[in-house]
Order: sequence, then structure tokens, then C-alpha cells
Amino acid sequence: MAKKEVSHSGIVQEITSDGKVKVSIISKANCLSCQLNKSCSASDLKEKIIDIDYYGGILKIGEIVDVSLKETAGFKALFLGYILPFLILFFTMITLTNLSSNELLVGMLSLSTLIPYYFALYLLKNIIKKEFSFFVHKQ
Repeated sequence: MAKKEVSHSGIVQEITSDGKVKVSIISKANCLSCQLNKSCSASDLKEKIIDIDYYGGILKIGEIVDVSLKETAGFKALFLGYILPFLILFFTMITLTNLSSNELLVGMLSLSTLIPYYFALYLLKNIIKKEFSFFVHKQ
């Protein structure tokens, strides 16, 4: 079974000498599901620049390419960015509620547990970055 990928079209913005490519992707918020997608304003558009290691073929600045990411990597990002911090917050709050009746203290301590979590993610960003590899394909 082939692995599924999530892909978007983008435009090559810059090519560096060390084999990296900067690709610009323009995303529209919720446009596919909206019946009024033709009438979106410019405020709904977001440009994202992605740095990608690229070693195959020749690309040109301004060329339209497909940028893809393995679907499983998207689930890992969702887990690390949203689900795991929620679980940490939730279980910390339940544990502290059993130990103290001061709701303000429980809330502040529960939220403070996310500081070391996100700091650890920041420190491990180079290791985590290897898990989320983007791929460039010519159209």
C-alpha cells in the first residue's frame, strides 16, 4: 500500500547553493468547504514560505511545483502540538484538583506545566524537524 501524502501547489522563490529551496504556498482558509469560496477577500489568504531540502532535478525560480508531506507526519504534528499538551494540562488539573480546593492555584499550576513542555519542543526542534520532511515534485 502506498503512503498517502498531503500536497499543495507552490512557487519556487529561492534556490540556495546548499541544496535548499524556498517555496511559497498560498493557502485559503476553509475555501473548499465554503459555498462562497469565489468571494473570499484578500484577508483570507495566507502566504507560507517553506524551506525544503532538494537534491533531484533542476528547478527554476518562479516555477510551479507540488510540495508534499507524508500524511503520518501531519498526525505526528497534531499530536505533538495539540493532543499531548491537552492531555498534560487535563491530567495535571485533575491531579491538582484532588490535592487543593483553590481553583486559581490549580489553573495557574496546570497552565505552567505547558511552559517546560513547549520549551522542550523548542530544544528538540532540530530532531523533530527531521520527522517532518517536505518533498518537492515538478508539476
